[in-house]
Amino acid sequence: MDRIPLYPPATRWWMTLVAPFTTQWTVRRLAYVAARFPLSLAYFVTVVVCLAVGISLAWTIPGLALLIAVIVGARWLGDLEALLARHLAGVPFRRPPTWFDRSVSLRQQARQVGGDPSTWTGLIYLLVDLALGICSLVLLVVGVAFAVVFTFAPLIMNGFGPFDGSGDLVGSGTRAIDSVPEALWLVPVGIVLTVVLVHVVNACAYLYARWAGLMLGSRARNIPPPVPTDPPLDDVPPAGETPHAAVGSPAAPALASLTRREREVLRLIASGHSNAEIAEAFVVSEGPVKTHVKRVLAKLDVRDRTQAAVLAFNSGFAVPQIDAERTVEPAAQGERIALVR
Repeated sequence: MDRIPLYPPATRWWMTLVAPFTTQWTVRRLAYVAARFPLSLAYFVTVVVCLAVGISLAWTIPGLALLIAVIVGARWLGDLEALLARHLAGVPFRRPPTWFDRSVSLRQQARQVGGDPSTWTGLIYLLVDLALGICSLVLLVVGVAFAVVFTFAPLIMNGFGPFDGSGDLVGSGTRAIDSVPEALWLVPVGIVLTVVLVHVVNACAYLYARWAGLMLGSRARNIPPPVPTDPPLDDVPPAGETPHAAVGSPAAPALASLTRREREVLRLIASGHSNAEIAEAFVVSEGPVKTHVKRVLAKLDVRDRTQAAVLAFNSGFAVPQIDAERTVEPAAQGERIALVR
């Protein structure tokens, strides 16, 4: 999954300095950092109250139901955080499937949810996120206050702020700035503070999203990498057009009828990946993957996944992946057999 870089690539240092002001991601990341405190406060209060009530009533059915609701709700909140990290911070990460196909029994669902480490790290994330939310609030309030006061110091001297026309704080009698020229010297300081604040906000949003990915992301080790997609890139290829690797094979018409997503699913099937691993790769539940697999088998007119993989290999659509450690030269293999004997 491709991450949006913190800043666009630049060839000059000054381009990197002004990069946050030339990309739309700065506004999104500012919104992401600003939303940290209210969201984290809501997470903390909800989880703490529900856990306290659920644990105190754990010996009753309502208490157990509340604890289960906390676990399921934490996974939904994790999906929300993944959505915000993707669209606001530009840092996507894979989440384990939250929604299950109807064919999956409740026992299997409970086993998968309970055995998934991201379920429990997600609860920890919702509890400790309040500290990050408070830091975000302090950073924005203090940073914006100093940047605005310094940048607009001359206007404040003229009576548009908490100072009167002489530079005294209204109602305090304390002289803060003696004259307008002194206020003009603060304008460059305010501009520098603004630039620094924008860079800090971008970096904080990026780090917050990476922290969310560390705590909420999938722990599956067998997630297949993104597979290359043959042209055309449309969802449904034009009639009669087939991936170049399968041109001239007897299965070319059947392969040409596959959509782009179905071709990706076929490649992952041929690589030996399960439905759960394919769902992890596409960041969806297993239900849509099973639907794609059924359509692939029906369009290729094969009985099972093994026949689909064999057809993909024989037609040149997919290339068998051989483990380098298992690939042994014939001579060396014979020597090993002789040594064993």
